[in-house]
Amino acid sequence: MKKINRNLVLLIVLILLFAGGCKKKAGSGFRVDNYSNGKAGEIVLVMDPKQYTESEREEVIAILQQPQPAINQIEPMFDILKFGLEDFSAFYRKHRSVVYFEISDSYDNLTIDFDYNVWASPQVYITIKGNNVDSTLAIFKQHQDEIIERLYDNDLKRLQAFNIRNNSPQIEKKIKEKFGISITIPQQYFIAREEPDFLWLRNQTVRNDRFIIIFKSDTLLLSKEQLVKTRNQMTKNYIPGAIRGAYPILSTIYEYPEYREITIKSKKGIEMRGLWESVGDNMGGPFYSFSFINSDQTAVVTVDGFVYAPEEYKRDYLREVESIVKSLR
Repeated sequence: MKKINRNLVLLIVLILLFAGGCKKKAGSGFRVDNYSNGKAGEIVLVMDPKQYTESEREEVIAILQQPQPAINQIEPMFDILKFGLEDFSAFYRKHRSVVYFEISDSYDNLTIDFDYNVWASPQVYITIKGNNVDSTLAIFKQHQDEIIERLYDNDLKRLQAFNIRNNSPQIEKKIKEKFGISITIPQQYFIAREEPDFLWLRNQTVRNDRFIIIFKSDTLLLSKEQLVKTRNQMTKNYIPGAIRGAYPILSTIYEYPEYREITIKSKKGIEMRGLWESVGDNMGGPFYSFSFINSDQTAVVTVDGFVYAPEEYKRDYLREVESIVKSLR
């Protein structure tokens, strides 16, 4: 009888442990028990080599691997894993980003579908169906900008899902109290400097640095010129360079920074991306920012992420800070 009781207790403990381990964090927006696989910036491309020639597949790959915009070296937007229909296993169906070409005589209509969380979460599953090669390639090219955008956004969602599970509540509370906004900040970041209108967060490693700066200005203008001017003044005042007298500013070469109106979680504002450089030094790298007028109409708030990673690829680091900026809510 005692042995039976011990076994029963053990069984209950195991059930409780398993249940606890399978819980998803509240508000995470993804299922822990069915989490998608794949590396950062990676796409699974499925095109049957019996239907598409090598040059036709390479044409698609060239579009998916176009250079990452506004970065100070050439890096592809995505890394590609190529599969034929027969090699596309159940494991790779759970990849976070899938582009699937399918040709069949039974298809009367040409279609492109954008589905989410089909086999795993977070996942974007793009299916292109038609009855011949030329039409499927044509619809892919016609929708290439939307395809790139959906894949890119899903890559950011992967990072945001990780950040939610690995967040820093203390820093997030300070940001809320100081600027009236909520942002998910990973635990790897620490407060490097705080001023009344400014907060500098830093993720520092032996080889690179990632920075998040948040600041506000009572000049209620969202023009490119004003945003660049305000940002440069903030970094000059509060972020010292590696050598005496140096400080970071935004580069304005090649018509940078790129400037675009977007909406993040119902907040309408301005997205800028481009390069930063250092006055008095030769440091530099890519940046991404979002600026908006706060709900009280009293200040422009900017959330800005930038990267310093000499002699390293920077694409994934840039997406890390962009995912943090875009967690704004």
